[in-house]
Amino acid sequence: MIRLFATAALFTLTAATAQAGESLTVRVHNAAVEACAPERSASLPVSHYGAIDRHCIDRISSAALRQMAAVAQAKTEASTAALVGN
Repeated sequence: MIRLFATAALFTLTAATAQAGESLTVRVHNAAVEACAPERSASLPVSHYGAIDRHCIDRISSAALRQMAAVAQAKTEASTAALVGN
């Protein structure tokens, strides 16, 4: 289920990259807010809803940022290895 939310967040993030002036973390956060919408339930008290929603947003945002950092690191290592190999 976390992969589904992370995928949805990344898809939304990709669609939002055309928006100028937003930082990466803001776009990730906004995508996580949209991805967490299905976890919101009208049957839960507002206090629970807020805590659940914040936890979901934090979880998805940090997962997406870690994944992006890993991809960036891998690209950096690959380009460094290519430069060293030449």
